[in-house]
Amino acid sequence: MPSSTKLKEKVEQLKQSIDLIALDAVIESYDYATDIVLTSNNHLIEEKLWNRIENYGEGLCNYGRTLSLHLRRVSLDGREFLMNELGFSAKAANNFQVANLFHDLGKTHESYARDIWNLPHRPTEKERTEKRLHTGFGTEIFLDAIKDLPKEAQEHPHLAIVVPALQLFHHERVDGKGYVGRQGHEMGKLIKALCIADCKDGDLVRRGHHVTQRTEKEALLRMKGLDDYDTNSKYHGAFDDMLDTYIAYREAQTGEEILPKTA
Repeated sequence: MPSSTKLKEKVEQLKQSIDLIALDAVIESYDYATDIVLTSNNHLIEEKLWNRIENYGEGLCNYGRTLSLHLRRVSLDGREFLMNELGFSAKAANNFQVANLFHDLGKTHESYARDIWNLPHRPTEKERTEKRLHTGFGTEIFLDAIKDLPKEAQEHPHLAIVVPALQLFHHERVDGKGYVGRQGHEMGKLIKALCIADCKDGDLVRRGHHVTQRTEKEALLRMKGLDDYDTNSKYHGAFDDMLDTYIAYREAQTGEEILPKTA
């Protein structure tokens, strides 16, 4: 398993060096579907990593099934939002969808007890701290998986920038209180869109301590930080007007009013 000091140092370097504003241009700079460097080198790696995700907890908690469905939903939702609302090309949106399937890869790290993702109770602070490590763990696993690819492949922006960026920064907040601590002025449209799509889908999961399952409307109003929905102020300051753009987009898609016009 990837746990070497060298890998950890590389992950820390990426946390500092990846430009989340430039990421919007990077995702437009290639076409995953036709790029020979990717098609000839990366598909077997992706298949291996996806099998790792789907089979995680097999026969125990079977969490891999839940995780793989979450990754597919967020990746498709993000793809459609980027392409249909935010002006990204179909090529870039497809690049995102493929890369984002691995943003929670770190949840399969060997250091985790298998039941940490299916707790019957609200997570303790210790458990929350442990769970937050999955963003860096995922990048460690990914970098270890591609280490034997040709240099040209390892340095391709899809593998060197896009996949690690989506893994490391999908829990950022514009107020700087996310996992890595990037602030809104450091974040481009792509990463803001992912943070919103991932947060919403995560809030729709009925966890062990939940009495009922939230609706999409309830999840989005909670993310807005409205007192009636975000009762413990978890999301106050987390998102900027990109969330309003997303809510309006979902209203148009579903025909349902989500945000009251006076809110």
